[in-house]
Amino acid sequence: MNWLKCRNYLLALGVVLLLPFMALGQSHSAPVTINARISETVALSVGQTFAESNVRIESHGAGKTLGLTLSGSSTDVMAVSVPILIRSNTGYGISCLVQSQAARLVNFAVIGARPTGRFATMEAVASLKVARDLDSRSTNGEIQTAFMPLNLSSSFSILSGPRVSLAGTLSSMDNALEVTLLIAAKPEADADEWTLHLILTASPENDS
Repeated sequence: MNWLKCRNYLLALGVVLLLPFMALGQSHSAPVTINARISETVALSVGQTFAESNVRIESHGAGKTLGLTLSGSSTDVMAVSVPILIRSNTGYGISCLVQSQAARLVNFAVIGARPTGRFATMEAVASLKVARDLDSRSTNGEIQTAFMPLNLSSSFSILSGPRVSLAGTLSSMDNALEVTLLIAAKPEADADEWTLHLILTASPENDS
């Protein structure tokens, strides 16, 4: 009996001594919650096949801003088609600001839109919203010229759309939406040299 009592006493004492360590271990093993948010990204670039000596391309802010500068010395109207690549992991909107010297913008239109590969969403084209005055896309293959009465003294909206890219990077070839812009500049009659500068700005927007 004395041995049994002694054993029970030692067991009880051991439990009492272990309780603080058990509690400490439970407090350190409490679940940890980490909140992470993927940053919203929209990037613009020009298709690699584009080659026009009279158009200079400038990209700023990891593709958030894209500059297109048309220039020349002739007084003839200059028109170019520029393939703009859009990559995004969220809804987006694109606007444009026009700056000119001895020339004016006489035509600006969206004439086409297509996905570049399997990692561009199906909704990228289906849910693309182009400003009504700028939408010259056609289902019969003919380009409709849209001379638009825009107020060029301030930035104007070109288009908006849902998420484009399912995977890949900002340089992947198969995860972009290619939107083709038709841009036409008319130099002043007495201009020796002229420039027309367009600043395209992309910004994240909530998917509708």
